[in-house]
Amino acid sequence: MIRLDSPDGVIRCLLTYTDWWQPSTGSIIQVAAARRQSEAAQGFRSGLLETMDERSELTRRAQLLGERDRRILVLWYVGQLPAEEIARSVGISRRQCFRLRAAAIQKIVKLGEPEQAA
Repeated sequence: MIRLDSPDGVIRCLLTYTDWWQPSTGSIIQVAAARRQSEAAQGFRSGLLETMDERSELTRRAQLLGERDRRILVLWYVGQLPAEEIARSVGISRRQCFRLRAAAIQKIVKLGEPEQAA
């Protein structure tokens, strides 16, 4: 189920984009460790496949944003950097950083609406 139809859903997806259900190795299939860990029996952590569509859709929508908006969202939610550091990195004020972040999240939500998706 894709939950990018609200700001909270988008934020949750951004926060978990590279979370614990990513493969724990650079190799898709774990050979030795898979025998010891029941959750890695197939080489994937629980939740990875169930969220693949959601993460793909988030990526598609984010690609439609401007570079600055994407950078702010990645630094904020994936990098977990403080607003001051993000603002300095992007070359904007702290206040603008908060405004642009909120606007970018709204854009991602709107990009999923039927008239925007076409």
